[in-house]
Amino acid sequence: MTAPAATPIHLHRDEVHVWIAPIEVPSTCLEELGSVLAADERRRPDGFHFEADRRRFVVSRGLLRHLLARYVGVEPQALAFRYGAAGKPELARPRGSADLRFNASRTRGLALYAITLRRRVGVDVEARRPLPEFELLVRMCLSDREQAALRALPVRLRQQAFFEAWTRKEAFLKATGEGLGFPPERVEVSMAPGEPAALRCIDGDQEAAAAWSLWAPPVGPGHAAAVAVEGHGHHVSCRQLVDAAAAGSASRWLPAADVPRPRSQVPEHLAQVAYGALIDEAPIVVECVPGIRDHHLRALEDQ
Repeated sequence: MTAPAATPIHLHRDEVHVWIAPIEVPSTCLEELGSVLAADERRRPDGFHFEADRRRFVVSRGLLRHLLARYVGVEPQALAFRYGAAGKPELARPRGSADLRFNASRTRGLALYAITLRRRVGVDVEARRPLPEFELLVRMCLSDREQAALRALPVRLRQQAFFEAWTRKEAFLKATGEGLGFPPERVEVSMAPGEPAALRCIDGDQEAAAAWSLWAPPVGPGHAAAVAVEGHGHHVSCRQLVDAAAAGSASRWLPAADVPRPRSQVPEHLAQVAYGALIDEAPIVVECVPGIRDHHLRALEDQ
């Protein structure tokens, strides 16, 4: 089944739509999502060592195509991507999609997307887990000032704070299109648990940092996430995609209002849209929430 072209999602110039999607899905859903991928996207999972990583790529990229298709009013397989020097994707066609900006990230259990108009945007989501090379990553990724702030925290909070810092840096660097081509230790961010997401300076320049907004989506205690958006004065809304069958329904595709709440780490207050409602029907959208170095950093970065 393919998404009808007649029912796009509407996006205003001052809006940023953030989507959270659990991506551990049944094989039938995997097949449907994989069917809309382009030839190069179908080959890309061959480069992953683990089957779980291959599945996550297919699901996250298939959902991205279905989402973007709704915004531009075409079928998912009609979309084409082009890539910047550091690999950041953008829409190459169809006509009329030039103003749409998006970014995506995936990790164990979740995918995260942000979609907006005429603003650079970047996202990152990471599953929290023990980091055996934690001290090395701290030295490579954090500025001297950030390292001092991290070590001032209780030991039990330091890895949590590191994930907050990493996702915020990565979201910003993905928004600019530079990725790890720009050393992350030259981007300073807030990181203390419970502290609002903030970009503090870029290469020592506080004015440059003030031109960006950072936001931490509510992805639950098992994950850390960040959205970086160019400028200010925009409204961020967050929605969750839910696979109806995985949520415990006998019927595969249900309207969002009928999907049982899944047992996941994603907070229940997020608006929910069933995968099936996205893939087979117009979605029901409910707005809610106003070298060595490269080797180690790639362990944190999206593939």
